[in-house]
Amino acid sequence: MTPQIITERLTLTAVPQQVARSANAGKRQLETLIGARLDEQWMDEDGRVLLSYYDYQLRDDPTMIGWGLWLIMHTQERIVFGSAGFKGKPNKDGEIEIGYGISPRFRRRGYTFEAASALRDWAFTHPEVKLLNGECLPNNAGSKRILEKLGMTNIGIRGGYLWWTLKP
Repeated sequence: MTPQIITERLTLTAVPQQVARSANAGKRQLETLIGARLDEQWMDEDGRVLLSYYDYQLRDDPTMIGWGLWLIMHTQERIVFGSAGFKGKPNKDGEIEIGYGISPRFRRRGYTFEAASALRDWAFTHPEVKLLNGECLPNNAGSKRILEKLGMTNIGIRGGYLWWTLKP
């Protein structure tokens, strides 16, 4: 069964392998598979690339579902407008990294924080997760604010990115 999280306004669904494999299919086929409309701007800017990369990851490790890409859907409008998730399973030290991105027309409404906080909470229900990490560009005020609101602490710069961390 595909993991799913329901929040006040959103439905987050871990991307199943069939959807990831259809990344380069037509929009209608993808919409039929996910049972919702797709925001074209998100699909064109990030969606197809993320789904294709995730397909590659799932081919290597099909048990990664939940530790990779989740689709963000506005429950009432039934439109997928972004994604969030983790950049892999917990490593040997129990660390995972969160990431997120949504279509510009859905920003500044609290959706990204709603999705990221739900995924943070989901991750911390798994005892193997000991540390949640995140990164953002120093000039990305919106992403910095989300990481702060998640309760994460900025621990410095790594590879040109601000690096954030949170323990359960």
